[in-house]
Amino acid sequence: MASRWTEVERVEQGALPTMLAQAVIIGTALTVGAIACSGFYLSMIGDPETGAPVVALVPWMTVTVLVAVAFSYIVGFALLWCAESFTNRMADKFKPWAYAVVGLIGYAIWGLFVMGTTMNSLDSAVNGVVLANSDMLALTANYAVFGFIAFLLAQAYAPKLATRKGVAIALLVVQIVLAVLGVAVLFMMFGQLPASK
Repeated sequence: MASRWTEVERVEQGALPTMLAQAVIIGTALTVGAIACSGFYLSMIGDPETGAPVVALVPWMTVTVLVAVAFSYIVGFALLWCAESFTNRMADKFKPWAYAVVGLIGYAIWGLFVMGTTMNSLDSAVNGVVLANSDMLALTANYAVFGFIAFLLAQAYAPKLATRKGVAIALLVVQIVLAVLGVAVLFMMFGQLPASK
């Protein structure tokens, strides 16, 4: 941890700030998770009678990535700072696990409230229903697992990524591009919804 709050911790001179590298790793892991699970999330808000999806998979995928990237670079930085403060005097072998627990709790809450609200807004407008409690539990558990993995990887591998600026910047750019597409799709999607069922 930097000795003063104005200092930026780096593994070596010329490397990216460690916390930025951690955020990029978190964003990458959560983006991969969002893409991998977008079909699972979409199946939760399908037509209750026919099971037909309410939106095409690829546009929906960009929305799930937007939710993941927004967490990574908004809430994620605050959680990284908390995890760093919490583990400042902890033995190095326990630090990745402590970070992972912080990620588990933070991303589970984010999934429950942000992704759950997004899905319920879409589901209620199209199908007139909201997610069942079991679906909300599954969504929260899924987000918790990815939060655990992302923060574990971030703490363990940030020093390596911080020294590889080109790779880190490329990963960041891909995430931002996908998130911007997600914003556009979200506006178009909700712009086409009926005012009421």
